[in-house]
Amino acid sequence: MPERARDATLSGIRAYLGSRPGTSRGEFTLPLLTGVLRVRRTS
Repeated sequence: MPERARDATLSGIRAYLGSRPGTSRGEFTLPLLTGVLRVRRTS
């Protein structure tokens, strides 16, 4: 991502998080769900 676009995106994210009561005070819990696909090669 070009630097100017990245800076604009991060600025928008910071503004959004700063405007919400649950995230405006700094640290917060971010639930994260990760999916994994494991493939096994057979001969």
